[in-house]
Amino acid sequence: MKILQLHCNFLEYEPIRKEVSSAEEAEKKKQRFDEVLVLFTSVEKCDNTAVARQAIDETIKYLGRVKSNRVLIYPYAHLSKDLASADVALTILREMETLAKEAGVETYRAPFGWNKQFIVSVKGHPLAEQARSYSAEDITEAEANSEVKTNSKPALKKEYLILSSDGTTYEPGEYRYGPGEDGLRLLVEKEALGMESQARGEPEYIRHMKKFGFDWEAMSDSGHMRYSPEAAFIYESVAAYSADVADSLPLPVYRVRGTNMFNLDLPPVREHAELFGDRLYRVEVENRSYVLRYAACHQQFAILRHWLISYRNLPFGAFEIADSYRLEQSGELLLSYRVRRMNMPDSHVFCKDIEETENWFYRLHEKVYEEIGKLGRDYYSLYNLTSRDFFEDNKEWFKKLVQREGKSVLLCFYPPGINYYWVLNIEYHVIDAMNRPREIGTVQIDVGNARRFGITYVDAEGKDNYPMILHSALIGTIERYIYTVFDTALKMKHPTLPLWMCPTQVRIIPVSQEFQDYANGLADVLEQVGVRVDVDDREMTVSNRVRGAETMWVPYIAIVGKKEVEAASLSLRSRVEEGQRTVTVSELSSTVVRSVEGKPQLKSCLPRLLSVRPKFA
Repeated sequence: MKILQLHCNFLEYEPIRKEVSSAEEAEKKKQRFDEVLVLFTSVEKCDNTAVARQAIDETIKYLGRVKSNRVLIYPYAHLSKDLASADVALTILREMETLAKEAGVETYRAPFGWNKQFIVSVKGHPLAEQARSYSAEDITEAEANSEVKTNSKPALKKEYLILSSDGTTYEPGEYRYGPGEDGLRLLVEKEALGMESQARGEPEYIRHMKKFGFDWEAMSDSGHMRYSPEAAFIYESVAAYSADVADSLPLPVYRVRGTNMFNLDLPPVREHAELFGDRLYRVEVENRSYVLRYAACHQQFAILRHWLISYRNLPFGAFEIADSYRLEQSGELLLSYRVRRMNMPDSHVFCKDIEETENWFYRLHEKVYEEIGKLGRDYYSLYNLTSRDFFEDNKEWFKKLVQREGKSVLLCFYPPGINYYWVLNIEYHVIDAMNRPREIGTVQIDVGNARRFGITYVDAEGKDNYPMILHSALIGTIERYIYTVFDTALKMKHPTLPLWMCPTQVRIIPVSQEFQDYANGLADVLEQVGVRVDVDDREMTVSNRVRGAETMWVPYIAIVGKKEVEAASLSLRSRVEEGQRTVTVSELSSTVVRSVEGKPQLKSCLPRLLSVRPKFA
C-alpha cells in the first residue's frame, strides 16, 4: 500500500465521472473538509486487512503528534503500478474507514472509482507531507519473529481441563471416570495426554464399504473417493437427509450454491485461507492464485455480503452441500473418514447478539445429539476455546451444555494473543469399533468473519452491525456420516444400514423361473408405494442367492414358490428379526413404508432384475 499523507488546512473535491463499473454511488457536488489529515491511498495486489490495520495504527500515532482527530481517506491510483483489483481495493479502503472510526477518529472517505477535481491547501510544518508504504510481507516477517506463530503448530501450547455437569473443572490426570465414561477417557488420552491408540491394521468397516462400491479413485489425487451405483445411492440419500436436518431448524434456512474456487488476491479469502496453513489446494489460472474451498464458508459469505439484512430478519440460516478440499497427510487418509475431497452439509446461523447466539448454539447442540441418537450412538465432546474470559463469563451456559450431554467434557484452551476468528468450537466424537475417538459433528461460534467479509445488518436504531455466525455440521460431512453408519452396523449382531439408506429394501427370490411372473407382480405392488425392490432371477441355487442378499445386508428377503403363489403370500426373512415368517405383500409394504416415514425415499436407478446388471467393481 502506498499513501501520500498530507496534513491540510482544507481539501475540496467534486466527483466528475465514474472511471470503473464498480464505482460507488456519489453526488456530483463539491465536498469540503477543513483541518484534516488526507490519506491519498493506492491499494496494491498483495495488500490485505492486516495492511489496512497497520496503516490506520500508524495514522493514529501521527494524529497524536499533530494534535488532530480528523481523517479523509482518498482513493488515489497514481502512486503505484502494481494495483489491486477494484473489488479488493474497495474492500481494503472500507476496512481502513471502519478501523479508524472504531478507534474514535472522525473519519471520511472520498468515493471510490471516480475521476475527481480537487483543491488542496497543505500546512507548512515539517511533518505535513509524508510518503508512507505498508506491505503484507513486512507484517508476515514481524509475525514470524514473534513468540507465538499462528501457523506453527508446535508453538501453540494448549491447556486442557475436564468440565463436569456441576461446573467443576479437573486436571485431566486427576479426574475419576464414572460409569459410561470410557469414551471420555479415550478422548482425554488422545487429545490431552497424547497417548497413541494401540489399534493396528485396516478397520473392518472398509471391507464392507468397498462391497457397496465405495473406494478410492486411483486415477485422481490421493484421498479422492469414487462411488459405484449402490454407493452413489447411499451418498445421495444422506445428502438429501442432511438438507432435511438443516430445514428442520425452527428458523428460515436459505439454500445457496456456488463455486468451489476463490481468488486468493482478495483479502477476506486470503486471510481466511491462511488459517488452514499447508492444508490448502491451490490452483494457478492466468497468473492468478486460487484456493479450492475447504468448507461452504467462502461461498455463503461471498453471497451474504451483498444482502440487505435488518435485525428483523435475524436469526436466519444458510445452507449448502459444499464439495470441500483439504490437503490431508497421505499417511493419515482413511476411506470415508479422512479424505482430501469431502462433501460438507454446511449450516450457518446468523444472530444479532451474544444472547441470541448462545440460545441458538444450544439448539444446534441439541440437534447434533438428536441426530447421533437416531443411529443409537453417543458423542464425547471436546470444547475448544480461544478465550478463558468467555468461559468464565458464561459458566452457567457451559454447565447447561454439559448437562445436555449427560457426562463430562474435555476443555481445550488455545493460547492467548492470537487473532482467532472464533471463541468456541465443539468437536463431537464417536468411539469407533477399534476404540478410537473419531470427530463427526461440529458447532462453532464465529466472531470474526462477518467483519472480514463485510456482512452487516441494520439494527433498530438504523446503525450497521456485524452479526455473530454459528457454523455447524449437524451430521458431519456426508462421508463421515456414512462412515459412522457402517461403524455402527458392525456393532450389531446382523449388520444392516438404516432402511431409508438401503439401495435395495426388499429382494424377491423366486425358487425357479416358473414363479418369475409372480415375483414381478409382487415387485409391482411394492414399487407403487415407493419400496425399493429387486428380483434375483439369476440361474443360481436359492441358498446362493439368499447368501448374496445377506452379504449385501438386504433388510428383507422374500422367497416365493408354489406354496406362496397358492396362498398369495411370501416367505420373509428379516435382518433385524430371527427366523422366517409368512406375510402378505400388503403387510410387507406397510412395514417398510412405516419404517421410513419422514426420511428421504429416493427412487432406485438400478434395473429390477439382477440378471441384467453388470457386476460392479
